[in-house]
Amino acid sequence: MSRRQRQASVLGAVVIVLGLVLAGMWRRGSTPRRAPPPPTTAPLLAAQPPPTAEDFGASVNLLFNSGGYTPQQIAAELRALRATGATVARSDALWEATEPTPPVSGVSSYRWSFDDTIAGDLASAGLRWLPIFDYSAPWAQSIPGQDHSPPSSASAYADYAQAFAARYGPGGEFWRSHPELPSEPVQTYEIWNEPDNAEFWTPAPDPARYADLYLTARVAIDAVQPAARVIVGGLTQPTTFVPAMLAARPELRGHIDGIGIHPYGQPAVVLAKIKDDRAMLDAQGLSSVPLYVTEFGWTTSPPGALNYAAAALRPSYIQDTLAALGHLDCGVAAAVLYTWYSPQQNPADSQQFYGVMGPGDSPTPAAEAFTRGLAAARSESSTIPLCG
Repeated sequence: MSRRQRQASVLGAVVIVLGLVLAGMWRRGSTPRRAPPPPTTAPLLAAQPPPTAEDFGASVNLLFNSGGYTPQQIAAELRALRATGATVARSDALWEATEPTPPVSGVSSYRWSFDDTIAGDLASAGLRWLPIFDYSAPWAQSIPGQDHSPPSSASAYADYAQAFAARYGPGGEFWRSHPELPSEPVQTYEIWNEPDNAEFWTPAPDPARYADLYLTARVAIDAVQPAARVIVGGLTQPTTFVPAMLAARPELRGHIDGIGIHPYGQPAVVLAKIKDDRAMLDAQGLSSVPLYVTEFGWTTSPPGALNYAAAALRPSYIQDTLAALGHLDCGVAAAVLYTWYSPQQNPADSQQFYGVMGPGDSPTPAAEAFTRGLAAARSESSTIPLCG
């Protein structure tokens, strides 16, 4: 979420969750859970085949990370998102909130309240969670005090990913413990957010280190959910970062389930970036690896901000881009708008105006355009020959 998810919101989530831990007031998951024991041998499974259908949805991280919304407000926003025809919602699975303390004698203890709330609220709304495993837990930061620094231990990060998949994947403990909920198990996992961006991989991107983190996490998830899709966290510069990953770790070939990308820009720029990304993957021998557009979108304030679009133009940007993303010949497996909801309080803060919904109950022109764009994306029409 380059330049869009502030550290303040993440830290706010951590403070809220830690406060609940200390007070013993869990909305769900009141007992810390231990991770399943890691397998003694962990095979590196072949990449999953591309999905047969494309997913569409939006990010909802700001509803959960800030801690400033009531359950009723969150439920209303998620119902509105589902009513558009969206089926997937992207939001952070904050390792720092779930495992605030280090393992003791090699045994991890997880506090699942934050994740349980997201899983339950999304399932109640009929949405499937696309979780992002981020950021470094306080005790696992390679740069003390920097949660966006890479984990000091890839295996500890992978242990959390495995425990999460065991809980929220098909047949997981969360679903067994909540038979009253519609079952919406997690199928796809995103490893970090923008690891090619120094804002989120501090102090500087490191393709080799990220490749190690991806491989370690993928093996751990596959051990408990062999059919899972584990994708490279949304990249801002995939045409340079992916080749660098492959050069550093050639064993990645044949073991990548998908590449997340964040092609921001005007609609024509979004499509041009997707075309370039597909060409890069093809040139690298990864023609069967799908692209996951896990962020794209525009802010409406202030004028001149990065990724700014005038409020009068943004609905057509959203509708036209979504419609195109549903028909490209580029191997796109998902299209996720950034973002569904944002507070829209400080006009000088562009981060607060990416949301197509804000305070209030009435659908906005941008939200209505999102609905029309999804319908067009799923319509029976010819393929757009962009990448062929």
